[in-house]
Amino acid sequence: MKRCNQLRATLAALCTLSLIFVLLSSFIQAEEARYTCPMHPHYISKTFGTCPICGMDLVEVEAGAADAEGEEDKGLHLPKHMIQRTGVRSKAVETAYFGRSIRSFGEVAVNQRLQTDVSLRVEGWIEELIINAEGDEVKPDSLLFRFYSPQLVAAQQDYLTALSSGNKGRIRVTEDRLYSLGIQKRVVKRIQKSRKLIRSIPYYAEQTGRVEGISIRKGSYLRPGAMAMRIQGFEQVWIRVNLAEQDISFVRKESRVDVDFPNLGIHRENVTIDYIAPTVDPATRTAQLRLILENPDGIIRPGAYVDVMIMTDISPRLAIAYESILRNKEGSYVIIDRGEGTFQAREIKVGMQYKGLIEVQAGLMEGEQVVVSGQFLIDSESSLRESFKRMEKLALSLADLEISEDQLVLINHMVEGSLFIHEELIAKRLPQPQMLDAAELAAKKIRHEMQGSRLAFIVEDFLTAVRDRAEIVTLSGWQQLLAESTTALVPWFIEGRPSYYKELGLALFTTEDGRSWVQFAGDPLNPFGGAKASQIALERNGQKRPEEHQHAKQ
Repeated sequence: MKRCNQLRATLAALCTLSLIFVLLSSFIQAEEARYTCPMHPHYISKTFGTCPICGMDLVEVEAGAADAEGEEDKGLHLPKHMIQRTGVRSKAVETAYFGRSIRSFGEVAVNQRLQTDVSLRVEGWIEELIINAEGDEVKPDSLLFRFYSPQLVAAQQDYLTALSSGNKGRIRVTEDRLYSLGIQKRVVKRIQKSRKLIRSIPYYAEQTGRVEGISIRKGSYLRPGAMAMRIQGFEQVWIRVNLAEQDISFVRKESRVDVDFPNLGIHRENVTIDYIAPTVDPATRTAQLRLILENPDGIIRPGAYVDVMIMTDISPRLAIAYESILRNKEGSYVIIDRGEGTFQAREIKVGMQYKGLIEVQAGLMEGEQVVVSGQFLIDSESSLRESFKRMEKLALSLADLEISEDQLVLINHMVEGSLFIHEELIAKRLPQPQMLDAAELAAKKIRHEMQGSRLAFIVEDFLTAVRDRAEIVTLSGWQQLLAESTTALVPWFIEGRPSYYKELGLALFTTEDGRSWVQFAGDPLNPFGGAKASQIALERNGQKRPEEHQHAKQ
């Protein structure tokens, strides 16, 4: 008769567990929980996790709390004297015009458009050399050298004869011949005016610059086409910039370019882009950009190093000071000054940076006041207050912890999970892992709701015990799971609500080696074999009182 009563009790317990599993699944799925951050109540999430602003664990929003109309989050309030002492300063969010920033480097090079080669078109000799060394400075009309050539003498004689004849056609032909032989226009005008032959033809500089190369000396004999000098102007220079392959497509000739010469202390803005290479160097994976820079004083010399900043895609963008940004592993956020000493943290999405400004792509509106100085102190103050709240919650005993009826139901699902394992082991059956799904779901939900309390640690230990249940294929493995899951719940049984579970007719037992189980009251049914066990009394005062009746498995 006694065995029949135990069997009926077991069947009733299993039926109860199945019904509870169905009810729990529908309860968890029907209730759409929402979570918020204690420090940043404006952040609402449908899933539990950490706050993207400060990294704190989210807490569940109480029913109706987030939907109350007209209720505004007050944020963190600081007294006026504290704001003054800490130097908190705010600035309005405003629109700025900037774009994508591309940083690179370059090197100053000579402007080849300001380069002139002085070459001769006939053979002859240098009779006089005025500019005789590289680096000599020349200006327009500076005499470079005098050159004697029999061909030039003969051409002059034909020209003078044509002038004497007055035949305009012949004059034009002989004059063009002088130009084609390389005599400069000013020298031809001189011959025309004086009507005299110039034995040694003078050659003059046609631009300002310096002699970069000289290949003649006094008395040198030159053949046609030989270069005598190279003159380079420096009133403009080129800057050759190497751009990474992924950046070159963003650059246009209209892009803004600023350059810095770190070794010269020179900064130039709006430098002209002269050329963008259509190809990429396969060896360096870079493309060349060429800039033109005015250099009227000549202090910027070829070979100098240059830092280059290129701005492209310039457009109006909402921007704040870069130093106002706070960051953590989740992203970026700022402290909003709401006036009257009230501050609130807000998550934002940032974009491009430019000269101390950073683009705000989401999270702020123009005109809002953002703290740009002292925000770290405000953030620390908020974190400290939240830490105190957590400490107070953690210091509460399990008996003093406020638990709602719904939360107690969730805890009981974990208890029912242990009861189920116990009944299956007593019947020498391998428990079905899916029968603990309801217990695991309930444990996860109550863990989120009771974060920061001692109960959360109890639930965490229970979840750890049942986590790998699907891989257990032996009775001894399930015995170990039962021992660990029940041990996790023991503090709740004896300190949290001991009288409640006693009234439900539950009993708590432990073996000499510390393995525990929970069952319906009655003779102990030890699932761990022949080890001796003692019952732990569940008293109203929550104190543990082992009773001395020892039992061995029947």
